Amino acid sequence: MSSIKANPIDKVSVYIAAGLVSGAGALLLNVLPLLFGALAEKFALGENQLGNLALAMNLGFGLLGLASLLWVRRVSWRVISALSSLLVIAMVLYVVLEPSFEALFLVMALAGAGTGALYALAMTIFGDSSQPERAFGFKLGIETVPGALLLVLLPVAVMPVWGFHGMLVTIALSMLLMGIVPLAWVPVRSERPVQAAGFSAEAYALRRPIVWLSLLSSLVFLTGIMAVWAFLELIGKKTGLASDTIGTVLAVGFIINAGGGFIASSIGLKAGRFLPVAAIILAECVGLVMLGQFASLTSYVIGAVLFLFSISFVLAYTFGIMAEFDVSGKLVALGALCLSAGAAFGPAISGLLIERYGYSAALMFSAACSVVALAAYGAAVLRSQHILRREQPGEGAVLSRL
Repeated sequence: MSSIKANPIDKVSVYIAAGLVSGAGALLLNVLPLLFGALAEKFALGENQLGNLALAMNLGFGLLGLASLLWVRRVSWRVISALSSLLVIAMVLYVVLEPSFEALFLVMALAGAGTGALYALAMTIFGDSSQPERAFGFKLGIETVPGALLLVLLPVAVMPVWGFHGMLVTIALSMLLMGIVPLAWVPVRSERPVQAAGFSAEAYALRRPIVWLSLLSSLVFLTGIMAVWAFLELIGKKTGLASDTIGTVLAVGFIINAGGGFIASSIGLKAGRFLPVAAIILAECVGLVMLGQFASLTSYVIGAVLFLFSISFVLAYTFGIMAEFDVSGKLVALGALCLSAGAAFGPAISGLLIERYGYSAALMFSAACSVVALAAYGAAVLRSQHILRREQPGEGAVLSRL
């Protein structure tokens, strides 16, 4: 993973360490179905209460992601990761004391805040890469692996032996191993502000619309993805598939989602920016059609795989162009806000559509989101090409070309 110019971010050791930090930031979201299932059973919570806990976690995640604009470039990256990880660990272990629902609501908000800070930090670290598409592809791939492993290990090896408390301790240990142990290989700070100092005001103005278009694309795409992800198990059950069969399919699909990130990392810009994303979104829409029409396990598996594969692949490119043209290097952290907002609004919109019109409406909504996201991303790519044609090497050159 070498780059044209020596960059402290573009090292395998940094990619792996920062990828684990990113995995810590995404961990609670990735294991949310198991965590909420266990909380519902332990505390006798209803669906409305679980929904409120999810809202609290996503609010904390999004607010800290937004607040990171104020400090992510000013405070040591290692300090941010260590303190955020310790906050999440403390909140997860506090649940062992079996708090009231009101206290649990606050716990989830604070745990979400800690993971939001970790995810925003990882977005910033990878955004400083000289090869952002490759960097974000690797990030999105590696951050998915720990969650996929826990989705398999927790119900099979941990909870049957150590129960609810064992699950919480395992999550806390995972946060320690991913958010604190790898920090020796994470740079303390970035060189991005030094590089950005050579940009003119005109260069800032030309690039800013690309950043906002890519953020819009990421937000709309994630909203559509979360709209289906939240109900993917119910879609399978609706046509008679067994829960254990669906669980296996989703676990495998989660791993394939990681593979999508790694494949995006290996492709990079070899085929350009737009065509790979357009091809994968087309495949995703085919998968959504199969999920809506499936009459067998095979078609459900193919539909789910095509749908899940697209997630990390597409985000690698939308986050990548955002990072490359974000001159200050600050706005890329808003990717964490896109994730939390998508997780909050997607299922809410989808649930309303399902109640009124059925599951096919939710699948159509997801496909429409992907098409709109592709259009916004395409507009960002066109503008980036205009800038590259207009500029000469030197002042205002694209960060990845320096």
